[in-house]
Amino acid sequence: MSEHRSCRAGLFLCILVTVLVTLCPHDAWSALARKDSFSPVLACNPQPADDDIVLPMPCGLHMVFKLVAVPARGLLWDMPLRPGLDDSADTARAFYDRRYSAALSGPFSLNDLPAAWRKHAPREQHFFYLIAKYEVSRLQWRTVMEDACPDPATLSAEAASPITDISWYEAVDFTRRYTAWLLQHAPDALPRFAGDSRNVGFIRLPTETEWEYAARGGQTAGSQQLLQEDFFAMPAHARKSEYAVYRPESGGPLPEHMARIGSRKANPLGLYDTAGNAAEMVFETFRFSLGGRLHGSAGGFVRKGGSFLSRDSEILPGRREESPFFLADGPARAHDLGFRPVISGINTPGGNRPEHLQAEWSRAGESSAPSLPSTRDPLQELDRLLALAPDAAAKKNLQSLRSIIKENNIILEQQKELEAQSLLRTGVYMIETVRNYASRRLSLQSQMESMQRDSRVARGQTLEKLRRIMDTAQRGLDRLESSLDNSLTFYRSKVADGAQLDTAVLTAASLSLGRDFGGTDPFNKDMRQNLDLFLQHMDLQRSGKGLSRDAMRKDILERRFQ
Repeated sequence: MSEHRSCRAGLFLCILVTVLVTLCPHDAWSALARKDSFSPVLACNPQPADDDIVLPMPCGLHMVFKLVAVPARGLLWDMPLRPGLDDSADTARAFYDRRYSAALSGPFSLNDLPAAWRKHAPREQHFFYLIAKYEVSRLQWRTVMEDACPDPATLSAEAASPITDISWYEAVDFTRRYTAWLLQHAPDALPRFAGDSRNVGFIRLPTETEWEYAARGGQTAGSQQLLQEDFFAMPAHARKSEYAVYRPESGGPLPEHMARIGSRKANPLGLYDTAGNAAEMVFETFRFSLGGRLHGSAGGFVRKGGSFLSRDSEILPGRREESPFFLADGPARAHDLGFRPVISGINTPGGNRPEHLQAEWSRAGESSAPSLPSTRDPLQELDRLLALAPDAAAKKNLQSLRSIIKENNIILEQQKELEAQSLLRTGVYMIETVRNYASRRLSLQSQMESMQRDSRVARGQTLEKLRRIMDTAQRGLDRLESSLDNSLTFYRSKVADGAQLDTAVLTAASLSLGRDFGGTDPFNKDMRQNLDLFLQHMDLQRSGKGLSRDAMRKDILERRFQ
């Protein structure tokens, strides 16, 4: 049968549902509903928001998306990311979850988005994709995958829970069918590329990087926070259980089944259930994380976010688990595994995009000579051509070119070494910054403990004054701890950057910087020790044995007293 289906006998009811979903707030549905009744609102958008982007679905239902913005300076620019976890709770899983180098962008410019969506886009230049606000519900699944609209009499609260027990291939088929339905019945609901009448946005599974960036808060989180937070930023004193259906290590009642979509709080981007409830499929195959990159063996598909059966460490956005495409009895399915789709598009549409791409490519790398991918030394190649030069004029031209390349190489080598020195100097000073914040925090903590002892015997105005001072001191302690954590995060990023440098360049830079810190006074002695420590941390990172966050913090602070 055709993928387009009318509501047939249920047409009037579907129209009524659509009107009620539009006009009646969630509280009104709750007030009208019997204890065992079901509202379609709960299966589509139980937590409406002003920045929702709503796409229609068969049977008068809808699916809600959020706009994800990736900072960009141009079509050929992408944002570097380090998905994964800094410190896995299970050290034996380090090669599953360790952070690795990746990059992200989006296919849509601001001009490619429908006018109504642009008001939700942040300022400055970005590229965009969209991700579903909720996991796909059972009701949404049925409206796309079945040949008729569900009988309302058969619906229960379970229709608002995430669809599970489906294979990866069935999830992909859902995205195909839903895109086809939109193109036939609501083509204006999808983004289109400026000047291109042929290509259009489409629904698909998210890549792992798209999923993780959005789960961590997307454009609401800066690069520092994306590196620092293993979950996503939460208000002070908030608990993960407010945002996720899972089994916390701290105890308490354990969930026996999945909750309906949107039953907990949203992450900073406005997404629900990226942690817990149903784990989620992504587009890519699973690869081990080794030495800051993904291993070459592509296995099953990646499963993200954990489920209602997961523990604390298993619901972190950076957690990476592998699921098989097939088991012995056929395509693999799991009762706690669902998905949420994204809206994306191709990277090479028509219109004015090819012209802009070509212009950016022509400018790229023109400010300095790029490194050549060839293994042959260009100067050696010129020497070979010089030996074969047919006449003096050709030989002179080749010799002139050789001189220019040699001079440029010298300049580039100097520039690389200066950049390496700058990175080493930053790392050396950041070690000192971490220690200074820790020292100030220790001193203030000691004062706090002294005031707490005094407060046990103080009375009246003296006690009130002590309490005010302690409140101020506690805020100071919180700021110092935050500053220490931010400094450590920045230092760890410098360790990762340094581990990527050419060893010869790094050696030359460290020797030069060591000479700069050649004095015999305490400051220079400390700086030389810091330099040695920074080099050790980079060596560990390069060998794939990088220290955990806590271990690195301990290493930095304990070296002060050696």
